[in-house]
Amino acid sequence: MNILWPWLLSFLMLIPLLIAAYIWMLRRKRRYAIRYSSLSLIREALPKRSRWRQHLPFALFLLALTSLITAMSRPVAEVEIPLSRTTIILALDVSRSMCATDVSPNRLTIAQDAALAFIEDQVDGTRIGVVAFAGFGEMIVPLTNDKEVLQEAIRNLTTSIGTAI
Repeated sequence: MNILWPWLLSFLMLIPLLIAAYIWMLRRKRRYAIRYSSLSLIREALPKRSRWRQHLPFALFLLALTSLITAMSRPVAEVEIPLSRTTIILALDVSRSMCATDVSPNRLTIAQDAALAFIEDQVDGTRIGVVAFAGFGEMIVPLTNDKEVLQEAIRNLTTSIGTAI
């Protein structure tokens, strides 16, 4: 874990100063209350709540301030994502236009060879699926890690009635 702006963490030194100021204000308030009023009148006027609830807003303020300063220092964690989580869907056109011989032997064979080479180049654990489309799309092989199943399915592709692509 790295911190992009570590100098901002120096503002955390304000927290003890704020606590000291809070304690000083509480003591000062208590001194003035005793000096200028009767003790019985003060007890009657004060709400009946516990001591910790009296300090809860200040404690939450300190927690929020600490969180804000820490977040502003931009902590960053580097996480490696394994390549085996890669998912690929191969879409192959199997319309009659793929029978054209403008490339030798035909477009479908060239596309099949390219798909087979692509599958072979993938690292183990890569999930690959095959979709063929002519008039409509059809899933040939759902997502799998098995390269042999993928290669066999691609070798068995034949042309169908064409698309307008």
